[in-house]
Amino acid sequence: MLSASPHYSSSKPIPGAAFSSPAVLFRSADLVIRRVEDFQERQASDLLVRRMYTWRGYRSNPHTAPVHEDHRVTLTAWLDNVLGATLTLSRDGGNGLLCEALYPEEIAELQAKSRSICEYSRLAIDPDYSSPELMESLFRTAYNFARTHFDASDAVVEINPRHRRYYERQLGFTCLGPIRTCPRVEAPAMLLHRDLRHPLPESAAIGRRAA
Repeated sequence: MLSASPHYSSSKPIPGAAFSSPAVLFRSADLVIRRVEDFQERQASDLLVRRMYTWRGYRSNPHTAPVHEDHRVTLTAWLDNVLGATLTLSRDGGNGLLCEALYPEEIAELQAKSRSICEYSRLAIDPDYSSPELMESLFRTAYNFARTHFDASDAVVEINPRHRRYYERQLGFTCLGPIRTCPRVEAPAMLLHRDLRHPLPESAAIGRRAA
């Protein structure tokens, strides 16, 4: 069983030169958001996901996909070299999206409109480091990456219904699929959608995007 208490911190290769590498997508005084580039970062991200899923009573499986994939990227948020959050983005390119297993008709309807879909998945946030600023920075970075790197027009995310209000009020998502039981995590789920052609609302700047 995974422990619910230890945080993942790293002295290498995460700090130093790695924090100024092209993998860095966002930086503020104490927060760095970067895409996973090696097995050590992938392992850290996977451990956080499994730890937080276990803490909430969800079923979790190791992330066995290769580190480098054209259609998938994992973002990690580091606060003073400690991993605080992670989120995976997957572009629909014939490889199948996780949410298609539970919502095939809803995804097929988007695909029929020739929309370019990006799926958000495997979100995990360490409660000791959670804050509105961290959440905003992570999702704003995800929005920018999906638009610029995946050329996505739409985002979908399968969530626990109790988080619906946050996604709708803060991120502009709307309900696309009804509540069903997700067999991957053995918990209730619902499918949300956001048109990425509409920008995120402006808010107070808390950092700068990496060049």
